[in-house]
Amino acid sequence: DYQGSAYGYIGGTIKADFNGSPLTLESKSVSAGGFNMLVTSPTPQQSLIAWCVDVFHWLDPKPFVYTNGNAATLNNFNDLQNLVNQRYALVTDTLTSAAFQIAVWEIVTETGGGGYSLANGTFQATGFGGALALADSWLNLNGQNTGNYKIAYFYDGITNDNKYTQDLISMSPVPLPGAAVLMLSALGLGGLLSRRRSRKTAA
Repeated sequence: DYQGSAYGYIGGTIKADFNGSPLTLESKSVSAGGFNMLVTSPTPQQSLIAWCVDVFHWLDPKPFVYTNGNAATLNNFNDLQNLVNQRYALVTDTLTSAAFQIAVWEIVTETGGGGYSLANGTFQATGFGGALALADSWLNLNGQNTGNYKIAYFYDGITNDNKYTQDLISMSPVPLPGAAVLMLSALGLGGLLSRRRSRKTAA
């Protein structure tokens, strides 16, 4: 159930092949940013932030029954996972939210190959203020990981009526395995003991 914007939206224009073969890029005015969603079933209710991975449909603001899908089936999934691990923790406001959404659109919609560019290919974007340049820089996918996330995928599984809505993804942090936590704790303790020895020697 759509609950409104997660951080605010920034408007701009995207180009994609909205009508199918033959390939023809058409323009659509859109707003970029994350959605606040409320999962009402099964109970208890749960809030999450979701992101569009489907530029070909508008989001249905009314309650909608989604089907849980396999995120690995999304176009360019490995690059999407890299983007999420590198940049999702940086999404904290309207600008970064819009940039993240634009970068997601580029990755899951681009089918031309040869890297990612918002200026050409089978997905393009203009406008969006400073979010466009930020998204373009994030699409280099050469940043350091700022987190480890699992991507959940929700799609419109209805095939026998005219009610369609955008397919969405949502991210949840993946906790470190217990062994890794113990190792990091040991490293932290070792560093602390080392500093204590250094101070004692210096004294």
